[in-house]
Amino acid sequence: MTVEHDAPLRDALRALAVQLDEAAGARDPRDATLYAIGGGRVRLHGAHGPALARLLVALTPLRLPDAGSDPAELDLFLWDAAHDAPALPRSPLLARDGLPPSGLGGYSDAGLNAFFQPEAGALSIYDARSRRAHWWLRDAATVPYFERAAPFKHILQWWIAQRGGALLHSAAVASSAPGTDRGVLVAGPSGSGKSSTALACLAHGLGFVSDDYVIVDGGEPPRVHMAYGTAKVVRASLARFARFAPHFRNLEQADEKPMLFVHEFAPASVRTSFVPRAIVLPRVAHAPRTTFAPLAPAAMLRALAPSSLMLFPLAGARAFTRIAALCRRTPCLVAHLADDADDVAAAFARLIDGDGEFATHEVAA
Repeated sequence: MTVEHDAPLRDALRALAVQLDEAAGARDPRDATLYAIGGGRVRLHGAHGPALARLLVALTPLRLPDAGSDPAELDLFLWDAAHDAPALPRSPLLARDGLPPSGLGGYSDAGLNAFFQPEAGALSIYDARSRRAHWWLRDAATVPYFERAAPFKHILQWWIAQRGGALLHSAAVASSAPGTDRGVLVAGPSGSGKSSTALACLAHGLGFVSDDYVIVDGGEPPRVHMAYGTAKVVRASLARFARFAPHFRNLEQADEKPMLFVHEFAPASVRTSFVPRAIVLPRVAHAPRTTFAPLAPAAMLRALAPSSLMLFPLAGARAFTRIAALCRRTPCLVAHLADDADDVAAAFARLIDGDGEFATHEVAA
């Protein structure tokens, strides 16, 4: 549920933001870490507590050497209510009649955005005017695994949208050659093969950017940026990636998707940005060889946009417009995947390096 132009909720949100801003004013500004995210700079405040630091592992490849007094485009304050954060007062934002049990879909107006997840104990607030955000956690030590895989993603969504870009539900792989500024987006809904394709490419030596979320900026040409250095697979696919088994963080948790952090075991394969050569929609075809064929931009939009907008309910019309523009400006392909992961990776390597061969017909949605 997305709530807009609700005066009581707006006032309650502003009261919460004021309370957190006042608490933030007491923090030492030198206790901050600077990150390069989506082509901009984000300063994280309060990231050095043990529990909070564990939540930021996915951002390690994006951390800059020294925050110092360097300027940032977003100041993001992290709060762990079990240790150092103020307890939030009873509020219409946090306890509202008719809220779905999974959480508040969100609040949005011209200047303020909020998303509350009761089960995760996470509240995200972003003030677009001041470019200041708060990620408040009831207990950082008990945050669900999907928040550890992609921390404060709703805040990044709002901030990136304000900067002219979009946060997409997509994987991304790049050339194996360091310094080669190109790669491909791997799009599609959950279960379409994005993560398996990204891990197959990683195992083959290609550059890894993402298996789940990427940032696309509003430049010309557009650039794809790493959002998180996390990779996840469904448990049914674990046997295909046995070589990665020692690196999964949570294999013992049967209710969680196994996840790993690529920079911890393959730092030379990590890529943080590239210009996309194509957007590829994977399809499990059990083909003898992986092949590509052109796909209409409208068909790619139907594959890429719904999951991105569903995961980020406050993205709004402007995110859809930007995704549509990306599909029009970038070659769109469908990949008919072979069962052999090495063949899949080799085909993507040929595509990225520019010597792939593609069918000339356009396939249907």
